[in-house]
Amino acid sequence: MTIRQDEAMGIRIYRLLYAGVWLVFLAVPVIVAVRADVPVVLRVVALVATVCFVAVYLAAFWDEDDGPRPGRRAALRALVLAVLAAATLPATGYTGITYASFITAIVVFTLPVRAGLISGVTVWATAALVSLPFAEHPGPILGTGLGVLFIVVIRLAENFEHRQHHAEQELRQAAERDAIARDVHDVLGHSLTVLSIRAQLARRLIDLEPERAREEVDRIDALARESLAQVRSTVARLRTPHLASEVETAREALAAAGISADVEVRSVDDTDAELFAWALREAVTNVVRHAQASTCRVRVEPGRLRVEDDGVGGVGGVGGELVSDGAGSGLRGLRERASKAGARLAVSERDAGAERPGTVLEVSRP
Repeated sequence: MTIRQDEAMGIRIYRLLYAGVWLVFLAVPVIVAVRADVPVVLRVVALVATVCFVAVYLAAFWDEDDGPRPGRRAALRALVLAVLAAATLPATGYTGITYASFITAIVVFTLPVRAGLISGVTVWATAALVSLPFAEHPGPILGTGLGVLFIVVIRLAENFEHRQHHAEQELRQAAERDAIARDVHDVLGHSLTVLSIRAQLARRLIDLEPERAREEVDRIDALARESLAQVRSTVARLRTPHLASEVETAREALAAAGISADVEVRSVDDTDAELFAWALREAVTNVVRHAQASTCRVRVEPGRLRVEDDGVGGVGGVGGELVSDGAGSGLRGLRERASKAGARLAVSERDAGAERPGTVLEVSRP
């Protein structure tokens, strides 16, 4: 069973237990049915119908209801529950209104908010009006009314939370789109401008200076290849990384660049793992591209990732452009990720004042 399946199963069990707790209130009509001055067969029918009612009710909260026409399924369940509740009435009398609150819960929580609230309250109100002339005292009607009010409040709160979560998700997606646009602009904007200028120059030189025109074409080809490599690197960086794979990729990248890697990784939780994977990817990329380092040290432990090199420092090293002007898109994006995760990104020189001061990048939680 996968982690996602485990989570889905946990949610279903939680829903089942939460819905099942309220079944204790069915004790009122069950006790009335057992003590009712009616033929035994009617009492047995009431008890059997109650058992079936409980089974259908719990099944409704166990099922996902993500198939086609969920409204039709909810209506069918409510009808079945209504029939079962009606079968108990000869023995339960006016206390049978208790069943109506459970039918209301099914309708309210399985239909869209507006339709569910209107339909659910209508179910209870109808049952209350039918029961009122036969009620010896208003207790069961008022009690189920309070229960229905509680159901309505919970459904409204759940809907508000869902809408808030949806809005936050929309904001995150908008931020991600902005980050992608920024990265693509940073990668392609300058390169395409230079390509256009060099292409215009080559066109003018074709007839006047063919050799120089060939040199410009060669430069255009080299720049186009470099731009393609940058686009591929950007796309790879935008994919959500996994810490274990990033650690292996870091070892391979450093080895390929002739940089000695000292990597030590301890187990961290999932939240830290994703953030540290992004940080490790960005840090090692900058070491390979800019640091001119001979060694790189990586430490990952609960709550902290630290990457340091013995390179030139400044605009090089794991800090990339961030140390020089704060504008490097890769580390700027990483700083934003760290901030959203409640962590802190720090970039500094490893040995200030040395000829090769090196650079240290650290992501940590307070």
